Amino acid sequence: MYHLTKNEDVWMNLNQLRAAAILSMAVAVVPTVAQASQPAMWHYADDNDFRRGTLEGLALHPTLGLTVAARLQRTDVDAEFVHCWLRDGDRLWLGTGLQGKVFAVDGDKAKLIAKVDAPLVASLALDGSGGVYAGLVGKGDIVQVGADGKVTPFVRLVDPADAEKAKAAAAAAQDADADADAEAEPPKKKAKPKKDEDPPRHVWALLKKGSTLYAATGPGGKVFAVDIASKAVKVWAETGADHVLALLDDGTGLLAGTADAALLVRIDGEKQVRALASFPGAEVRALVRGSKAVYAVVNGGQTAAPLASLKATPDRPGTGPTPKTPAQQKAQKDQALKGKGAIWKRTDDGLVMRMYASPEGMLSDAGVVGKQVLAGAARGGRVVIGDDFGDVQSLFDLKEEEVLGVEVGPSGARTLFTGKAAAVYAVGQGDTTALFTTEVLSETGLALWGRVEVVGEGGLEVETRSGFSDVANDSWSPWQALKGDVVQSPPANALQVRVKLTQPLSRLTELKVFRQIANRPPMITKIDTVPNRQKGTWSVSWASEDPDVDTLAYIVQYRPKGTKQWLLLHERFYDKKSMDISPTDMPDGWYEMRVEVTDQPTNGPRQAKATARMSKPFLIDRTRPDVSAVVAGRTLAGSAIDALSRITKVEVSLDGLPAELATPKDGIWDQLTEAWELDLPLSSLAGPHTLLVQVTDDAGNTAALRVPVNP
Repeated sequence: MYHLTKNEDVWMNLNQLRAAAILSMAVAVVPTVAQASQPAMWHYADDNDFRRGTLEGLALHPTLGLTVAARLQRTDVDAEFVHCWLRDGDRLWLGTGLQGKVFAVDGDKAKLIAKVDAPLVASLALDGSGGVYAGLVGKGDIVQVGADGKVTPFVRLVDPADAEKAKAAAAAAQDADADADAEAEPPKKKAKPKKDEDPPRHVWALLKKGSTLYAATGPGGKVFAVDIASKAVKVWAETGADHVLALLDDGTGLLAGTADAALLVRIDGEKQVRALASFPGAEVRALVRGSKAVYAVVNGGQTAAPLASLKATPDRPGTGPTPKTPAQQKAQKDQALKGKGAIWKRTDDGLVMRMYASPEGMLSDAGVVGKQVLAGAARGGRVVIGDDFGDVQSLFDLKEEEVLGVEVGPSGARTLFTGKAAAVYAVGQGDTTALFTTEVLSETGLALWGRVEVVGEGGLEVETRSGFSDVANDSWSPWQALKGDVVQSPPANALQVRVKLTQPLSRLTELKVFRQIANRPPMITKIDTVPNRQKGTWSVSWASEDPDVDTLAYIVQYRPKGTKQWLLLHERFYDKKSMDISPTDMPDGWYEMRVEVTDQPTNGPRQAKATARMSKPFLIDRTRPDVSAVVAGRTLAGSAIDALSRITKVEVSLDGLPAELATPKDGIWDQLTEAWELDLPLSSLAGPHTLLVQVTDDAGNTAALRVPVNP
């Protein structure tokens, strides 16, 4: 408890108080971690850090950092996305969506060969005559597309058993119609299925083997065999899954990958199906053969089935993706991770193991490069490669959001196929800028930029820009080079840094960006003054906040209302948020409290910020009211007077009996002076009696008076 004193040493000058507090607060207050006086740092030190930014023409190693990637030559494709691809010598065939199209890519030109009546060309196989078979999404159709662009229906995949059921259903419906026509009052007819309406079936994969064309389909999870010469169709295998997404020629038989149960199955002949492996996930999207092993692209969050009902994206071919806010970027990353894309390996002796998980989530296609597997990420535009030890490298970061296909050669990636928008990238051709750009680095307030420290090899050029929006736009400052190693962009809430790797052997392994938040003043948000009548003290409490989370200290003062001089209640910075004061030496009257908050313990006297707040006036009143009373007949009448507090009640007790409340003459206790009355009982008229009158004011002070009756 702090007691007031009239000692002149206590009423120190505030500047003296602050100076004296610097040393005392070193013991009294322990600084918190996040403080405005301490510089902060954005740090990029490993692949997880660098993945948050944008990689252009760069490869990312888990421990060795960023290096210059192979050159890329981009060819636009007039479609939303490339779903399947097939090489025929120097020509590439492409199947696209969302409007089904077939393209041929020769050199750096993509030529539209044909359009088909389907939202998506889901699979391709060479027809041996310079053209391709194309499997469509919709009704189980396979068409033949010639080199000249002529589209010829080839076959519709219908299970003979399903055809018989449909035929029986149609016959039953016809009989029902005939019976209804015979009735005088025919019942309401049920809607009949259209005769040309087949159940949906999507041809996800095609594999030509000898004179037979195998087709993987869904829903229903069946593999059909089509005799190319006669076009006879039969069900070759039923997997029990919902979709068969991938087929692979395994010499004597077929391997198939399924969804929604992620299975690897072997088909050794007609209706000869056995499972080889089950994976934790929703689909096996692709299969690829390596040395003494089969590799499966397995995804856990989404399946290929929704591709049949995709809607067009507003991004047209060749356009960049719409800038995203940090919240949207985080949501996209979280959604990607839900895909849980991984590469699984099944050796020929039956051992099943996960090679690596994709940091970008869902994967779409894969290829074997030596003892590693290269894969395209269906989210984030990344191409990754990993090994049996789980190490994953990012080889390319494309501006398109989806890498839907990869073609590999003996030394690595050869061609990349994308979606949003559709494009073909030839690896090792063209010219690519090697550039790393951080995500938008945001602060909660105005930040002063400091040094940028880069660790690496070869030519590394650093530029920055700053602004006040979540997305970099035209309101931001232009890109500016560093001066020495110090940022030249103006202070702002947000910053971006980009590093250009200017030499073929350049490498960036670590990046540090220093900044300091401009100190912002703390605030007192409320002050409460409450009397503690039992202790005879006053409790003063307050709340404060600081946007920089600095350590705070307080100066607590008071003054009589109407005066100018503030009087201190302590000798150094106060580090609590409440105080009990004894008003013993404070004359009765109205007072005001003032609490000043400062962040000097964190920032020092030169950079410190301080603000103050006053309380509502409060009353110190320790003087009892004056009371007088007289008895006239059966009425006790009197008056109560207080200098500062209103009279709140008058109680009268007759000879120690329970007290009764008197009534104010004007009907309400609301003044400093009150006249009051009380009717006495008849018993008080005879014999001697004593009345005890107690008067209470609003400050809780009570005065008592004894009044004799008929002494």
